[in-house]
Amino acid sequence: MVVKEWKCDEHGYFEGTEAVCPQGCTEHINQVFLTPVAYKSDRSKGIDKTSRQLAMDFNMSDIKTVKEGERQPQRFQPKVDKNAPPRPQGVMWGNPTSIGQYGLRSVAGENVNGLAALRESGAQLTKPKAASFIADHENLKIK
Repeated sequence: MVVKEWKCDEHGYFEGTEAVCPQGCTEHINQVFLTPVAYKSDRSKGIDKTSRQLAMDFNMSDIKTVKEGERQPQRFQPKVDKNAPPRPQGVMWGNPTSIGQYGLRSVAGENVNGLAALRESGAQLTKPKAASFIADHENLKIK
């Protein structure tokens, strides 16, 4: 027994197993499709169960199941503490002592200022030169 959706031109929409209006009409009744087709399988039930459990674990009520390659949309902007010192995203070349709140000091008397100390010393770095090579001593050729 399959319940279908029908429309009687005189009395409107109704559900039933046969094309007979609740008021008894049998003429001018058309089948309509108001409810979308539902796909339910063991796999989809498992996905729904996992999504509900994740929503409960993270106190979320609007979790969205995404397709492969997608990600959850960000719900809220992250909180930013305006009084916190800036966090560097990488190495600050030339002065590694200013990375975050770390106090980098010499362990064995070496210079910890990187390239900044080289610049201060006035030393001149030479540009790279082409590598030297040894010519073929047998004068071999490709045929």
